[in-house]
Amino acid sequence: MKRFLIYTLFLGLFMTGCSSDSDSDDNEVDPIPERRTSIPDSAFEEALVARNLDDEVDGSVLTSRIENIARLDVSNEGISDLTGIEDFTELTDLNVRENTLQTLNLTSNRNLLFVWAEDNALTSLQLGSNQNIEKVGASGNQLTGLTVTEYTTLQLLDLADNNLASMDVSTLPLPTFNEFNIEGNPLICILVSPQQLDDIPASWSKDEEDAYALDCE
Repeated sequence: MKRFLIYTLFLGLFMTGCSSDSDSDDNEVDPIPERRTSIPDSAFEEALVARNLDDEVDGSVLTSRIENIARLDVSNEGISDLTGIEDFTELTDLNVRENTLQTLNLTSNRNLLFVWAEDNALTSLQLGSNQNIEKVGASGNQLTGLTVTEYTTLQLLDLADNNLASMDVSTLPLPTFNEFNIEGNPLICILVSPQQLDDIPASWSKDEEDAYALDCE
């Protein structure tokens, strides 16, 4: 009888332990995978790997590795697609000079102050609703149009050697907007404000045959 009671007690303890282990397994929650940002251009991702922002070229990067980056210089890296730049949400200074970009969409980068995109093949440059942007360098591209009238904090705008047929800088206040280059474009008229027309800064540059005017119609 005593042996039977000991066996029963042991069996009960064993079953309790199994039940506990089973409950523990059932309550385990799979970890939430970290968010990743797609980087379809291998040259762009290789540049991120070289800057210790990524570990390998596999088509994506951990968003947590890039979302707090303030300055990114990926000039002359053979990049043709900058998809993924939208998750660099704290970016203030971007240098993509001397790549092969045809489009550049920065509408999600609302903290940008400086954009350097000279010597690409840009036909489209989208700056978005960033009201604090200060300097934009986009010379040596193929832009046919760019609206900058809402960027009243602009200090520098370099659009030399593009395909611009018109340009309106009339809303950009002096003396803040003091560096402007529009040489080498097919336009003949640059729309300015009366204040600007009365005091064109010496650092503004245009082709000799072009004119600053209050009306370009």
